[in-house]
Amino acid sequence: MAETKGHFEKGVWVEEKEPVVVPAAEAVMDKRLADATTSVKTSVDDAIKVVHDLVTTEEGKQYIEKTMKDVQSQLEKSFDEILRKAKEDLAKNAKPGKK
Repeated sequence: MAETKGHFEKGVWVEEKEPVVVPAAEAVMDKRLADATTSVKTSVDDAIKVVHDLVTTEEGKQYIEKTMKDVQSQLEKSFDEILRKAKEDLAKNAKPGKK
């Protein structure tokens, strides 16, 4: 017969069971917070590296220039469309015989 941990209680041997260790909610939240913090730090580091490469490398400078040209082109298209619609609306609302 194997020996078990326990004690006598009122003349009867009572086995002591190993307590079940349940992770405390605090420990779980600490782990989640630590994981999130690590993720944020990694993201910030990656963003800093990208900005550094954009500013200091020739490829980065070319990328910025291309992006700026694309934005400029899109803005021009948008303003042309706004002006076209405004002219159409003015033409529709113009009274006959008046300029």
